[in-house]
Amino acid sequence: MFGLGKCWWCELLPLACEGCACSILRNAREGQEFLIMLKGTAEFLALGPGQSPQATEFSFVRFKEDSCCAIFTFSQQPGAVPAEREFIIDCRSIAALSPLPSPL
Repeated sequence: MFGLGKCWWCELLPLACEGCACSILRNAREGQEFLIMLKGTAEFLALGPGQSPQATEFSFVRFKEDSCCAIFTFSQQPGAVPAEREFIIDCRSIAALSPLPSPL
């Protein structure tokens, strides 16, 4: 029997952040850039204004092992009000990561 206030389904979830994307992000360096593909999709994520087909370039900030959260920043597409945004995602929701070349 579970007590009041206890999250019974939390005990059923895996404790470790497992998977390819989680392993890559665990070892990523701050500022490394990626394209991100979510599970259940066939294209890299595009967060530009409107229906922009261009994939968004995400800059890695940090990985939180205790929650499996990966934190990135990204800039709005040209033509939009310039703004850097934060993007937080559970690494287990990522199907693919494409590292981008570092600027020289």
